[in-house]
Amino acid sequence: MKLAMVLYHYFPWGGLQRDFARIAREAVSRGHDVEALVSDWQGDSIEGVGLHVLPVSGRSNHGRMASFAAAVQRAVEAGGYDRVLGFNRLPGLDVYFAADSCFAAHVADKFPLVRWLPRYAAYLKLEEQVTAATGPHLLFLNDDQRDQYLNYYPLPASRYQVLPPGIEPDRRRPENHEELRNRIRRELVVAENESLILFLGSGFKVKGLDRVLAAFTKLPDSTKLMIVGNDDAEPYLRGLDEAIRNRVVVLGPRDDVPALMQAADLLLHPAYRESAGMVLIEATVAGLPVLTTDTCGYARYVKEAGSGEVITSPFSQRDLNQTLQKMIGTVPGGWQAAGLEYGSSPALYRLAQNVVDAVEVGR
Repeated sequence: MKLAMVLYHYFPWGGLQRDFARIAREAVSRGHDVEALVSDWQGDSIEGVGLHVLPVSGRSNHGRMASFAAAVQRAVEAGGYDRVLGFNRLPGLDVYFAADSCFAAHVADKFPLVRWLPRYAAYLKLEEQVTAATGPHLLFLNDDQRDQYLNYYPLPASRYQVLPPGIEPDRRRPENHEELRNRIRRELVVAENESLILFLGSGFKVKGLDRVLAAFTKLPDSTKLMIVGNDDAEPYLRGLDEAIRNRVVVLGPRDDVPALMQAADLLLHPAYRESAGMVLIEATVAGLPVLTTDTCGYARYVKEAGSGEVITSPFSQRDLNQTLQKMIGTVPGGWQAAGLEYGSSPALYRLAQNVVDAVEVGR
């Protein structure tokens, strides 16, 4: 099978991008001819995957996405593909990996005329195309996301399926976890009697770095924070007291996330909204206690595993602050053991296989 995999922007640190890479490798391992259609590619190539960087124009994000959609349609028409698997809301897909939360639900919370603004109108149109009667088969990441879409679009059960969470086995706690923990903490100058919080994600605004810092300022001096991800933390750090700023380490994007998780005492992820939040499950199976918000799709698995605490909506900074203070004083508590036990389930590691299965049967 000749398979096109479509993603607007690839870089090696995002959760969606890592899903893309794992699914591509799984398809290649089954003997399929895989080609990636992207507007931009950062990082190493994926062995066995052809790369097509499509020209995109436009001054705004939604303008560039519309330009990308048109370029994809032209590439698909000329490419002779048997299947087209998309990771963004785009026309012409056979299967849509629904990485985004429902945009219609997002717009519903805003002033009614907002939907007529160019940005919102463009994204709504793309979403309506993937949910139309002639649209692709949809792969949802969790039940909450599915229900959100079904509130706005009359999708028959034959048009979608819910994927189990899928992570890479190397995210589980390794045998040398103590060695990794000690090495990273020495590098970051974290004493044995100090607590280390991990904030991890690309897109600091949506992931809630402002909430993280507001909560962190209430913690004792024996607590440090490491910020990891492909974004600029400096705007969030301006105005912090120097003593607090000195307890924050900004590491940028990193390839050694499993080691960083072993070094940390708690993952803090109070995102404003996130369809999945792969980092929540990765932390869980690594034995790293989690504090997150219920606006993350995978927060339900934190509850299911008993691997951390979930702040319920409507969000309260006070609730986050108080819960963080309680957790940091008792970690690892029972959260670590619960997460490690949850990570022993083989079903957690089959997302790529399930996606390729769905593409192969032509759904």
